[in-house]
Amino acid sequence: MTIEQQHTFGEIVGMEPVVPTRKHYDDLVECSDGNSVLHGEAFYDCNDCPHSTEEDRDEAELTIVTEILDGVAEWACTYARENDDYTSGYDHIISEVSHEWPDRVGEWFSDNLEDWSGHSKYDDCKDKLIEFICDDLEGEWDGDWEFGGNEYAAYSGSGCCLWGTDIGECEEQIDIASYPVLQELHDCGRLNDILDNYNGELYVSRSRRREKNEETGHYEYVGREHYDVYGSDHPDIMGYVSPGGRWDFIVPESKMQELLTEAIIRLCRS
Repeated sequence: MTIEQQHTFGEIVGMEPVVPTRKHYDDLVECSDGNSVLHGEAFYDCNDCPHSTEEDRDEAELTIVTEILDGVAEWACTYARENDDYTSGYDHIISEVSHEWPDRVGEWFSDNLEDWSGHSKYDDCKDKLIEFICDDLEGEWDGDWEFGGNEYAAYSGSGCCLWGTDIGECEEQIDIASYPVLQELHDCGRLNDILDNYNGELYVSRSRRREKNEETGHYEYVGREHYDVYGSDHPDIMGYVSPGGRWDFIVPESKMQELLTEAIIRLCRS
């Protein structure tokens, strides 16, 4: 039986009074499959769990890395689909596309004010009312973002959609040093092998390094595909995920009715 703790000379030698003992080669350890093997012959994964075979260790580490990368993918999807910070990056576009507002307001007229024949009581002054409404619109201050689960479906509510975009592909830069497990696998050279077998929710970008061919003078790709910048002191993993869905900037029906009323009053006074 292995003694789990041992006493030291403490502060005299700059150590803790009690420290864990080191495992010896011939200590028995219980592995993931329930078998007991010698410590020196076990295969330890990045979480320091022993395995009887190298294949068992590799499978365990693939599971660990998959959980990390899939977790990043899940976080990225949730952020893009639910977080207000994501849409705030598009706020400025609303004012930049003001030249498109007349078309968007015109669509709102067609969808909400015209009958089945395409006519309304505003036919004779529709263009002028649209002009006045656009004059009074204050872009991002008059509406809010609404998420739609189908990136191919146009907005169909009672408000006025001034602009929209599908979420598309999101890029995530994973700092290996931020994950002790990934750092250990990177340091021991096993991370690239694990990524060869990763088939999760995140698309991992990998590339091959280029070296100059001294005979031809041309740069050529050499070696296998890899996940990080060769020679980098801060390696990372570039991952991509497509959350699906879209965001549309909507001026609510109540605001549109308010703007329409003000436009009618303005038209009557002109």
